Amino acid sequence: MTSKKILNLVSLGLSLVLISGCTTNGEKKVAPSQDKDKQEKVVRLTNDQLRARENTMATLWYQQSEEAKALYLQGYQVAKQRLDTLLSQATDKPYSIVLDIDETVLDNSPYQAKNIKEGTGFTPDSWDKWVQKKSAKAVAGAKDFLQYANDKGVQIYYVSDRTTKQVEPTMENLEKEGIPVQGKDHFLFLEEGVKSKEGRRQKVQETTNLVLLFGDNLLDFAEFSKTSHEDRRKLLDQLHAEFGSKFIIFPNPMYGSWESSVYNGQKLDSEGQIKARDKALEAY
Repeated sequence: MTSKKILNLVSLGLSLVLISGCTTNGEKKVAPSQDKDKQEKVVRLTNDQLRARENTMATLWYQQSEEAKALYLQGYQVAKQRLDTLLSQATDKPYSIVLDIDETVLDNSPYQAKNIKEGTGFTPDSWDKWVQKKSAKAVAGAKDFLQYANDKGVQIYYVSDRTTKQVEPTMENLEKEGIPVQGKDHFLFLEEGVKSKEGRRQKVQETTNLVLLFGDNLLDFAEFSKTSHEDRRKLLDQLHAEFGSKFIIFPNPMYGSWESSVYNGQKLDSEGQIKARDKALEAY
């Protein structure tokens, strides 16, 4: 082979290597762009926004599921059956029932939904603004049952931790929904310096035969702990026979004393609450 032919072959080989290298380099330049297109967008939220967003599924379930409505219907139907049995028995005092308001008679989930969308949480001012709108809808079954109880002459008391300044708009809201209102004295709302509902329940028992209690929170029935899950469990074990008999409880996954017990009663900021929630989850 002549030296000229050898030189031509070497030149051809170098050309192929250079072409191959250019192609490889070109692919490397394109690949990161392709990978970037495949990457999911990173969403950045503040701790307040994240805490609020964590309530999305609970609020959606409460608003959209037929299961939630069915539980309310079930609770009020059980209550009607119990009331019929109780009314057949003689009593020396008028029969009475005590109900919480929020998530027991009225549905305030739009307030929760607004907080989720705005990345905020409960504040007395924002809550009062919602109450003053008087636009909460009655939960499933409440209207029919309470009208029935009212027609039977049962005294209906509303024991709520809404403030005494919120009695009037609450009465108007209930009346708008067709819920019986037997007088302002039947609204035992939260007074300054009072933390428990027990005293208000006892007040009702002084003059009436209190036969049924309704609520979405264990505190609507007895002095359950807000700080200890273990203490709550023990008292529930002691009172388990009352549920479905004297106590009618409704679903509320959005908030409540159960959440306070997750934080061990501590006043945590949004970051602390997020961490406490994650720590409390039981996974396998």
